[in-house]
Amino acid sequence: MSAPGDVTSVDVTVVIRLSAPSGQVVDTASKLAEALRSALDVPDTEVVVDLPLRRIDPPLRVMVDSRRVLHRGVPVELTRLEFDLLHHLCAHPRQVHRRTSLMTSVWGTTSFVDTRTVDVHVRRIRRKLGDAASLITTVRGVGYRVDDPFSVVVEHDALAV
Repeated sequence: MSAPGDVTSVDVTVVIRLSAPSGQVVDTASKLAEALRSALDVPDTEVVVDLPLRRIDPPLRVMVDSRRVLHRGVPVELTRLEFDLLHHLCAHPRQVHRRTSLMTSVWGTTSFVDTRTVDVHVRRIRRKLGDAASLITTVRGVGYRVDDPFSVVVEHDALAV
């Protein structure tokens, strides 16, 4: 047991996976370090931010404005509904989306659309995504979700004029 007034120095490593626009990564990381330093409220605490030298791009990119999807840099051809469905799932990661909710959000109705239609479209998207198919997880009896938001980036790309 330590006596009052004894000081112990311990290295603690905190790993944070930061997802931010590439031009804002350094600034955001600095703000995180400052927030951590302030939250600790311990004098003489040193917070070191160590950024990787290279950016690791996620395997799947959903580009909203141009309505394109790239898997490891290769374009994936999707129909309008397939794109809308994939975009909706990826834009709300870790959230379980009920089939009826997807029908309303993507198809704009629950009338005249069977819940199996959602399953068929998800199957087609998975087939087109190849080894990224596991990005979309089936929640049995409920619907679908994207579990790993770090495997996909949804971005608003500038449209070429």
